[in-house]
Amino acid sequence: MPISARNPRRARLTVTLAGIAVAVLGGILWLVGDDNNVDAEFRLEQNSSAVWGRVLDYESTQEDAYAAAEDDKSSAETQMTFGIILAVMGLAVVGSRWLISTVPAPVKVPVAAVLTPEQQGQAIAMYLEAQRQQNMKEQ
Repeated sequence: MPISARNPRRARLTVTLAGIAVAVLGGILWLVGDDNNVDAEFRLEQNSSAVWGRVLDYESTQEDAYAAAEDDKSSAETQMTFGIILAVMGLAVVGSRWLISTVPAPVKVPVAAVLTPEQQGQAIAMYLEAQRQQNMKEQ
């Protein structure tokens, strides 16, 4: 169901820019995560003697560095996942711009503007009479 706005062009522009901003943020987060992932994988390879230390049952000097690289790799994969999620959400927001109707929303006209001059005079007289009666009750 299309949503109407008072200024559909501005609403579409706002939704589009917000979606692009979220998608770009997601893309940047994914790129940073990918870079961190590559670095962590390289450090895992460099400190792989820690794995052989576990297999051959001796204590490796690179065990701490290997554990830190594993943590960094996990963190980088999480960054990449959130980046992809944000990018997809941003693209979905951009796609939702077509749900905004191109027909402007009807402007709500005050009731007094719809009344004829005679009806306006009667309404004013009724209002003044009600005010006068209320003032008399207060005295």
